Amino acid sequence: MQTAISNQLKIADIRRRMLTHEISYEQAKAEAQPIIDDINTAASQLAKKYKLRAPKVSFAAMMR
Repeated sequence: MQTAISNQLKIADIRRRMLTHEISYEQAKAEAQPIIDDINTAASQLAKKYKLRAPKVSFAAMMR
């Protein structure tokens, strides 16, 4: 649970910096990619555990 909260905070910070033009879109994407990969890995593990299809998260979806 703590990991999910920290991931949300990191993504929110990246989004804020991108919207205030502190960093570019490409820089934001590069910073967010490891976090998104961790989220997708956790989703895949849970999906496998419960025999469901894993919902994948993209950078565009996280920045909305």
